Amino acid sequence: MFYRTDLAYEANESLAQKAEGVILKTENFKHGEVVKLEITDETAEKAVGKKRGKYITYETGNLKNLSKESREEVIDILCNAIKEVSSLQRDRILVVGLGNRNITADALGPKTLDKIKVTRQFFKAYNKDFDEDFNEVSILEPGVLGTTGIETINTIVGVVEKIQPTLLIIIDALASRKMRRLCSVVQITDAGIEPGSGIGNMQGSLNEETLGVKVVAIGIPTVVDTATIVNDTIEAMEEALKDKTDDTGSIMGILGDLEYEEKHMFIKEILSPMYGESIVTPSSVDELMDNLSDMLALSINKAVHPGFES
Repeated sequence: MFYRTDLAYEANESLAQKAEGVILKTENFKHGEVVKLEITDETAEKAVGKKRGKYITYETGNLKNLSKESREEVIDILCNAIKEVSSLQRDRILVVGLGNRNITADALGPKTLDKIKVTRQFFKAYNKDFDEDFNEVSILEPGVLGTTGIETINTIVGVVEKIQPTLLIIIDALASRKMRRLCSVVQITDAGIEPGSGIGNMQGSLNEETLGVKVVAIGIPTVVDTATIVNDTIEAMEEALKDKTDDTGSIMGILGDLEYEEKHMFIKEILSPMYGESIVTPSSVDELMDNLSDMLALSINKAVHPGFES
Protein backbone atom coordinates (compact mmCIF):
# COMPACT_ATOMS: atom_id res chain seq x y z
CA MET A 1 0.00 0.00 0.00
CA PHE A 2 1.69 3.19 -1.16
CA TYR A 3 -0.31 5.82 0.66
CA ARG A 4 -1.05 6.62 4.27
CA THR A 5 -4.59 6.31 5.57
CA ASP A 6 -6.21 5.52 8.89
CA LEU A 7 -9.60 4.92 7.26
CA ALA A 8 -10.46 1.25 6.78
CA TYR A 9 -12.96 1.82 3.99
CA GLU A 10 -10.43 3.99 2.17
CA ALA A 11 -7.86 1.19 2.38
CA ASN A 12 -10.48 -1.25 1.13
CA GLU A 13 -11.25 1.05 -1.83
CA SER A 14 -7.68 0.71 -3.06
CA LEU A 15 -7.82 -3.05 -3.51
CA ALA A 16 -7.77 -4.22 -7.11
CA GLN A 17 -10.35 -6.88 -6.28
CA LYS A 18 -12.71 -7.50 -3.38
CA ALA A 19 -11.06 -9.30 -0.48
CA GLU A 20 -12.66 -12.39 0.99
CA GLY A 21 -13.66 -11.83 4.59
CA VAL A 22 -14.75 -8.21 4.10
CA ILE A 23 -18.44 -7.39 4.62
CA LEU A 24 -19.53 -4.00 3.25
CA LYS A 25 -22.88 -2.21 3.57
CA THR A 26 -23.77 1.37 2.64
CA GLU A 27 -26.71 3.49 3.78
CA ASN A 28 -27.43 6.84 2.11
CA PHE A 29 -28.79 10.00 3.74
CA LYS A 30 -29.58 13.39 2.19
CA HIS A 31 -26.50 14.86 3.89
CA GLY A 32 -24.07 11.96 3.45
CA GLU A 33 -23.63 8.20 3.74
CA VAL A 34 -22.79 5.57 6.33
CA VAL A 35 -20.43 2.77 5.33
CA LYS A 36 -20.34 -0.29 7.55
CA LEU A 37 -17.27 -2.42 6.90
CA GLU A 38 -16.39 -5.54 8.84
CA ILE A 39 -13.07 -7.36 8.57
CA THR A 40 -13.81 -10.92 9.65
CA ASP A 41 -10.61 -12.95 9.30
CA GLU A 42 -6.82 -12.91 9.01
CA THR A 43 -6.86 -13.02 5.20
CA ALA A 44 -8.97 -9.86 5.08
CA GLU A 45 -6.71 -8.21 7.68
CA LYS A 46 -3.68 -8.72 5.45
CA ALA A 47 -5.48 -7.64 2.27
CA VAL A 48 -6.91 -4.41 3.69
CA GLY A 49 -4.04 -3.68 6.07
CA LYS A 50 -6.39 -3.04 9.00
CA LYS A 51 -7.15 -5.07 12.11
CA ARG A 52 -10.13 -7.38 12.38
CA GLY A 53 -13.31 -5.69 13.61
CA LYS A 54 -16.24 -3.44 12.76
CA TYR A 55 -15.70 -0.04 11.16
CA ILE A 56 -18.64 2.37 10.86
CA THR A 57 -17.81 5.47 8.82
CA TYR A 58 -19.95 8.52 8.20
CA GLU A 59 -18.95 10.73 5.26
CA THR A 60 -20.42 14.00 4.04
CA GLY A 61 -19.32 16.89 1.85
CA ASN A 62 -18.60 19.18 4.79
CA LEU A 63 -19.29 18.41 8.44
CA LYS A 64 -18.92 22.07 9.41
CA ASN A 65 -21.64 23.37 7.10
CA LEU A 66 -24.42 20.92 7.94
CA SER A 67 -27.83 22.42 8.64
CA LYS A 68 -29.04 22.27 12.24
CA GLU A 69 -31.46 19.47 11.36
CA SER A 70 -28.79 17.44 9.52
CA ARG A 71 -26.28 18.01 12.31
CA GLU A 72 -28.71 16.61 14.88
CA GLU A 73 -29.29 13.59 12.66
CA VAL A 74 -25.53 13.03 12.27
CA ILE A 75 -25.09 13.20 16.06
CA ASP A 76 -27.76 10.49 16.39
CA ILE A 77 -26.03 8.41 13.69
CA LEU A 78 -22.69 8.62 15.52
CA CYS A 79 -24.35 7.97 18.88
CA ASN A 80 -25.96 4.79 17.54
CA ALA A 81 -22.70 3.71 15.90
CA ILE A 82 -20.88 4.02 19.23
CA LYS A 83 -23.56 1.90 20.89
CA GLU A 84 -23.42 -0.68 18.09
CA VAL A 85 -19.68 -1.27 18.06
CA SER A 86 -19.33 -1.16 21.86
CA SER A 87 -22.48 -3.10 22.84
CA LEU A 88 -22.68 -0.33 25.44
CA GLN A 89 -25.03 -0.89 28.38
CA ARG A 90 -24.20 -0.09 32.00
CA ASP A 91 -20.46 0.44 31.95
CA ARG A 92 -17.62 2.22 33.69
CA ILE A 93 -16.29 4.30 30.83
CA LEU A 94 -12.93 5.99 30.36
CA VAL A 95 -12.81 8.49 27.49
CA VAL A 96 -9.27 9.18 26.26
CA GLY A 97 -8.36 12.16 24.08
CA LEU A 98 -5.14 11.47 22.17
CA GLY A 99 -3.05 14.22 20.59
CA ASN A 100 -1.33 17.49 21.32
CA ARG A 101 -3.57 20.31 22.53
CA ASN A 102 -0.98 22.87 21.35
CA ILE A 103 -1.09 21.73 17.70
CA THR A 104 -4.55 22.49 16.34
CA ALA A 105 -4.71 19.71 13.74
CA ASP A 106 -3.80 17.21 16.47
CA ALA A 107 -6.08 18.66 19.16
CA LEU A 108 -9.31 16.82 18.31
CA GLY A 109 -9.01 14.41 21.24
CA PRO A 110 -8.16 16.95 23.97
CA LYS A 111 -10.74 19.47 22.74
CA THR A 112 -13.47 16.80 22.72
CA LEU A 113 -12.66 15.90 26.32
CA ASP A 114 -13.44 19.48 27.38
CA LYS A 115 -17.11 18.82 26.58
CA ILE A 116 -17.56 15.28 27.92
CA LYS A 117 -19.99 14.87 30.82
CA VAL A 118 -17.75 13.48 33.58
CA THR A 119 -19.55 11.66 36.42
CA ARG A 120 -17.09 9.29 38.14
CA GLN A 121 -16.47 11.73 40.99
CA PHE A 122 -20.17 11.66 41.93
CA PHE A 123 -20.33 7.88 41.85
CA LYS A 124 -17.34 7.79 44.23
CA ALA A 125 -18.57 10.61 46.51
CA TYR A 126 -21.99 8.99 47.02
CA ASN A 127 -20.74 5.38 46.82
CA LYS A 128 -23.08 4.63 43.93
CA ASP A 129 -22.97 1.63 41.63
CA PHE A 130 -25.94 2.65 39.50
CA ASP A 131 -27.71 5.79 38.31
CA GLU A 132 -30.80 5.80 36.14
CA ASP A 133 -29.69 8.70 33.95
CA PHE A 134 -25.89 8.47 33.88
CA ASN A 135 -23.07 5.98 33.51
CA GLU A 136 -19.82 6.30 35.43
CA VAL A 137 -17.57 8.32 33.07
CA SER A 138 -14.04 9.64 33.52
CA ILE A 139 -11.63 11.25 31.07
CA LEU A 140 -7.90 11.13 30.41
CA GLU A 141 -5.67 13.45 28.37
CA PRO A 142 -2.33 11.58 28.24
CA GLY A 143 -0.55 14.22 26.15
CA VAL A 144 2.33 13.31 23.85
CA LEU A 145 5.82 11.98 24.47
CA GLY A 146 7.41 15.24 23.31
CA THR A 147 5.79 17.23 26.13
CA THR A 148 5.27 14.68 28.91
CA GLY A 149 8.30 12.43 28.47
CA ILE A 150 5.98 9.43 28.86
CA GLU A 151 4.74 7.19 26.04
CA THR A 152 1.02 7.61 25.53
CA ILE A 153 0.39 3.88 25.77
CA ASN A 154 2.14 3.62 29.14
CA THR A 155 -0.02 6.38 30.59
CA ILE A 156 -3.23 4.77 29.37
CA VAL A 157 -2.25 1.29 30.57
CA GLY A 158 -1.44 2.66 34.04
CA VAL A 159 -4.78 4.48 34.40
CA VAL A 160 -6.76 1.50 33.07
CA GLU A 161 -5.10 -0.78 35.66
CA LYS A 162 -5.87 1.70 38.44
CA ILE A 163 -9.53 2.61 37.78
CA GLN A 164 -10.55 -0.58 35.90
CA PRO A 165 -13.07 0.74 33.36
CA THR A 166 -15.24 -1.75 31.45
CA LEU A 167 -15.17 0.34 28.25
CA LEU A 168 -12.52 2.60 26.74
CA ILE A 169 -13.46 5.25 24.17
CA ILE A 170 -10.41 6.73 22.43
CA ILE A 171 -10.58 9.86 20.26
CA ASP A 172 -7.82 10.84 17.84
CA ALA A 173 -7.11 12.84 14.70
CA LEU A 174 -6.55 10.61 11.66
CA ALA A 175 -4.86 10.80 8.26
CA SER A 176 -6.61 10.34 4.91
CA ARG A 177 -5.41 9.77 1.35
CA LYS A 178 -8.00 12.18 -0.12
CA MET A 179 -8.23 15.94 0.35
CA ARG A 180 -12.02 15.87 0.06
CA ARG A 181 -12.23 13.68 3.16
CA LEU A 182 -10.40 16.10 5.46
CA CYS A 183 -12.71 17.01 8.34
CA SER A 184 -15.61 15.37 6.46
CA VAL A 185 -15.45 11.78 7.74
CA VAL A 186 -15.97 10.16 11.14
CA GLN A 187 -14.75 6.60 11.71
CA ILE A 188 -15.91 4.52 14.69
CA THR A 189 -14.40 1.08 15.25
CA ASP A 190 -14.00 -1.67 17.83
CA ALA A 191 -10.63 -2.67 16.32
CA GLY A 192 -8.69 -0.24 18.49
CA ILE A 193 -6.14 2.34 17.40
CA GLU A 194 -2.39 2.80 16.91
CA PRO A 195 -1.41 6.24 18.28
CA GLY A 196 0.77 8.26 15.94
CA SER A 197 0.34 5.94 12.96
CA GLY A 198 -1.21 8.71 10.85
CA ILE A 199 2.02 10.71 10.93
CA GLY A 200 4.42 7.76 10.90
CA ASN A 201 5.12 7.72 14.65
CA MET A 202 3.61 4.39 15.66
CA GLN A 203 3.94 3.45 19.34
CA GLY A 204 1.92 0.25 19.43
CA SER A 205 -1.71 -0.85 19.54
CA LEU A 206 -4.48 0.13 21.93
CA ASN A 207 -7.15 -2.56 21.68
CA GLU A 208 -9.00 -5.13 23.74
CA GLU A 209 -6.17 -7.63 23.35
CA THR A 210 -3.47 -5.29 24.71
CA LEU A 211 -5.56 -3.52 27.38
CA GLY A 212 -7.91 -6.27 28.52
CA VAL A 213 -10.93 -4.00 28.11
CA LYS A 214 -13.33 -3.26 25.25
CA VAL A 215 -11.99 -0.40 23.09
CA VAL A 216 -13.93 1.90 20.75
CA ALA A 217 -11.82 4.27 18.66
CA ILE A 218 -13.33 7.41 17.14
CA GLY A 219 -11.44 9.56 14.65
CA ILE A 220 -11.72 12.28 12.04
CA PRO A 221 -9.04 12.79 9.35
CA THR A 222 -7.44 16.22 9.79
CA VAL A 223 -4.23 15.79 7.75
CA VAL A 224 -2.97 14.48 4.41
CA ASP A 225 0.59 14.27 3.14
CA THR A 226 1.87 16.64 0.45
CA ALA A 227 2.00 13.89 -2.19
CA THR A 228 -1.74 13.36 -1.75
CA ILE A 229 -2.44 17.03 -2.46
CA VAL A 230 -0.33 16.99 -5.63
CA ASN A 231 -1.87 13.71 -6.74
CA ASP A 232 -5.43 14.95 -6.20
CA THR A 233 -4.59 18.18 -8.05
CA ILE A 234 -3.26 16.27 -11.06
CA GLU A 235 -6.37 14.10 -11.16
CA ALA A 236 -8.58 17.20 -10.98
CA MET A 237 -6.61 18.78 -13.86
CA GLU A 238 -6.96 15.63 -15.94
CA GLU A 239 -10.70 15.58 -15.32
CA ALA A 240 -11.09 19.28 -16.16
CA LEU A 241 -9.09 18.98 -19.39
CA LYS A 242 -10.30 15.63 -20.69
CA ASP A 243 -12.92 17.23 -22.97
CA LYS A 244 -10.38 19.64 -24.46
CA THR A 245 -8.16 17.03 -26.06
CA ASP A 246 -8.62 13.72 -27.84
CA ASP A 247 -5.53 12.27 -26.23
CA THR A 248 -6.21 12.38 -22.48
CA GLY A 249 -3.16 10.26 -21.73
CA SER A 250 -0.84 12.99 -22.99
CA ILE A 251 -2.25 15.77 -20.79
CA MET A 252 0.11 15.03 -17.92
CA GLY A 253 2.62 12.93 -19.84
CA ILE A 254 3.57 9.65 -18.20
CA LEU A 255 1.50 10.43 -15.09
CA GLY A 256 -1.68 10.08 -17.12
CA ASP A 257 -0.98 6.36 -17.63
CA LEU A 258 -0.30 5.52 -13.98
CA GLU A 259 -2.75 4.12 -11.43
CA TYR A 260 -3.53 6.30 -8.38
CA GLU A 261 -1.16 4.45 -6.03
CA GLU A 262 1.69 4.37 -8.57
CA LYS A 263 1.24 8.07 -9.25
CA HIS A 264 1.18 8.85 -5.52
CA MET A 265 4.41 6.93 -4.92
CA PHE A 266 6.13 8.62 -7.87
CA ILE A 267 5.14 12.09 -6.63
CA LYS A 268 6.24 11.21 -3.09
CA GLU A 269 9.69 10.18 -4.32
CA ILE A 270 10.06 13.55 -6.03
CA LEU A 271 8.79 15.64 -3.11
CA SER A 272 10.56 13.84 -0.24
CA PRO A 273 14.05 15.32 -0.85
CA MET A 274 12.55 18.83 -0.83
CA TYR A 275 9.89 18.61 1.88
CA GLY A 276 10.49 15.36 3.74
CA GLU A 277 7.45 13.69 5.31
CA SER A 278 5.32 16.84 5.24
CA ILE A 279 1.63 16.81 6.17
CA VAL A 280 -0.98 19.47 5.47
CA THR A 281 -4.22 20.51 7.20
CA PRO A 282 -7.03 22.91 6.18
CA SER A 283 -6.46 26.65 6.68
CA SER A 284 -9.68 26.89 8.73
CA VAL A 285 -8.57 24.13 11.09
CA ASP A 286 -9.14 26.20 14.27
CA GLU A 287 -12.83 26.68 13.55
CA LEU A 288 -13.15 23.11 12.31
CA MET A 289 -11.70 21.63 15.51
CA ASP A 290 -14.11 23.60 17.68
CA ASN A 291 -17.05 22.45 15.57
CA LEU A 292 -16.02 18.82 15.20
CA SER A 293 -15.00 18.32 18.83
CA ASP A 294 -18.38 19.71 19.92
CA MET A 295 -20.20 17.27 17.61
CA LEU A 296 -18.18 14.27 18.81
CA ALA A 297 -18.67 15.19 22.48
CA LEU A 298 -22.44 15.44 22.01
CA SER A 299 -22.47 12.06 20.24
CA ILE A 300 -20.46 10.40 23.01
CA ASN A 301 -22.51 12.01 25.80
CA LYS A 302 -25.76 10.82 24.20
CA ALA A 303 -24.34 7.32 23.76
CA VAL A 304 -22.96 6.84 27.28
CA HIS A 305 -25.56 8.71 29.35
CA PRO A 306 -29.18 7.46 29.00
CA GLY A 307 -30.55 10.70 30.47
CA PHE A 308 -28.26 13.16 28.71
CA GLU A 309 -29.88 16.25 27.21
CA SER A 310 -27.82 18.64 25.06
